[in-house]
Amino acid sequence: MIYLFCGILGGAVLSAICLPLFKKDDTLESAIIEETEWDLLQRKKEVVLGNIQDLDFEYKCGKLSAEDYQKIRAEMGAEAALVLQEIENIEAEADLDALIRRELTARKSKSALQTTICSTCGASNPSTNKFCAECGAKLKR
Repeated sequence: MIYLFCGILGGAVLSAICLPLFKKDDTLESAIIEETEWDLLQRKKEVVLGNIQDLDFEYKCGKLSAEDYQKIRAEMGAEAALVLQEIENIEAEADLDALIRRELTARKSKSALQTTICSTCGASNPSTNKFCAECGAKLKR
């Protein structure tokens, strides 16, 4: 009788623990975490551009003939253009997520351009740094 009780109790505890793992979550947090089409296209763009770099390297090393290189390069260039066009189409839509991504990218590039010069060693540091990356001195704001 005790074994039956322990088995039922163990099964109930196990199912209570595992149930959230298999339940579909429709909350806002899960929607944010899910990968969007834009994210997939960005990853595909990185792969295609990396493949083009690899192709250029192999051609410079002499592993490909000029004819093969031109043919494959044209195909990869067309694929990259298609991916970039799809990304542009998604971003051109009145999509709030795309607008947020563009704004974040613009702000990151703007903050990357702003630098602070260290008064101690003269090194250029991003404006977000509180201390110099070269000498460790405190940066004046």
